[in-house]
Parts: sequence; C-alpha cells; structure tokens
Amino acid sequence: MASSMATADNNKHIAMGKRTLHIVNNKNTNNYFDIYSPLDIPVTKMATACLLALNGGTATQFMARQYGVKERHPRSNNDLDFTTIPKNPMLPFFRDFLIEKGFEPVKMGDGEYLMNYANDKVGIEVDIMISWEKGLLGNFFMQGNILLCDPCFIFTSKLQRIFSGFSSLKKDSDIQDINTLYDIIEKRNNIEHLQDMIAEKVPDVDIDTLNDMLQE
Repeated sequence: MASSMATADNNKHIAMGKRTLHIVNNKNTNNYFDIYSPLDIPVTKMATACLLALNGGTATQFMARQYGVKERHPRSNNDLDFTTIPKNPMLPFFRDFLIEKGFEPVKMGDGEYLMNYANDKVGIEVDIMISWEKGLLGNFFMQGNILLCDPCFIFTSKLQRIFSGFSSLKKDSDIQDINTLYDIIEKRNNIEHLQDMIAEKVPDVDIDTLNDMLQE
C-alpha cells in the first residue's frame, strides 16, 4: 500500500517518532473559513480554549487556506464539528458557554460519545464527538490560534466513512475533502505518516480505488 501512495512524491519521507500537541507558527488567521453566523468564530475560539479540536469540513477548509491548497467545495453552512477526549474537565465550561449564547441540546442530548447543540436563531449546530481513541491528543495541533484535528486523522476518518458506505449522501464531498487533505498533508511532509495511519485504521481499503479517488 505504502509504495502505491508514495508514487505521488517519492522524495517525501519523515520519521514521525512520538507525536505530541504542537504549535505551528502562522499569523495569517484573518481568513479562517466561510462564515455563516456571528457565532462561528467565538464558538471555535472557545472550543480551542476548552481542548475541543475543530474537525471535518470546516477544519479542512481552514487548513486549506492556511497552507494555500485548492478548496474543492464550500463548507457546510450550518454546523461546526469538534472532537475531544473523554472526561475533558473543560467540557462543562464549553457547554455553559453554548447555553449562554442561546444554544440548546438537540437529538438525544449529551451522551457518552456524541453531544449536539443548536442555536436556531442564528442557524448553527455544534456537534461534539467524544473519542476514546488511544493517544487522541497526539492528533491535535494548533494552527494560528485554532486547535485542529491532524489532517491525517481527518483523512482516515473520512476514508472509513467512504468505504463503510455509512453515508452515501456525503460520499462526494468526502472524496473532495480527502483530495484537499492529501494536498495539505503533502505540504506538511506527512505522507508517510498518512500511509501508516491508513494501514492501521483502514487496513481493508482498496488501494486502487483510493488512488483513483486521489486523481482529482
């Protein structure tokens, strides 16, 4: 598998070693992502302060603009996705912030793995995934002043969804996102780490199909 994906650039190799939370110095934080409500940026900044990492399409768009790569589609206009660790002591403060800003619990309310809040007045939903994945903090990093999920982490999560057939409605946008994420990962010189994560998290992936998807 690794040799197939590596054909995109055989000169990029990096020894990852132990991965820890780290900061990328980049002062270009004016152009975050498409803004659809006055709460998009405040919620994202509070999430960062409370150790919730921006995930999904919004994180992909933010990183695309920071690293100067092609955006394949606009971000969803009604939700912000975050990921955090279990028993995050800052999570109650984030919930209080959301309620103070007019959000209310939706769907099944707070759960062990997922929390959903919505503010219908400004048209925004906040989805919080609580991940029990070992070493999760090693997949968080700071870009500018926003805490993000590592692009390799987002890539493999979207790849799992594509090949599981879990959501055919999002397949096209997921394929567009993994192309953008691949470009970001190349900019970060992390292709080898991506290969390792695919082998670990999506071992049954059809590599020929994946390489076809990455031609866009």
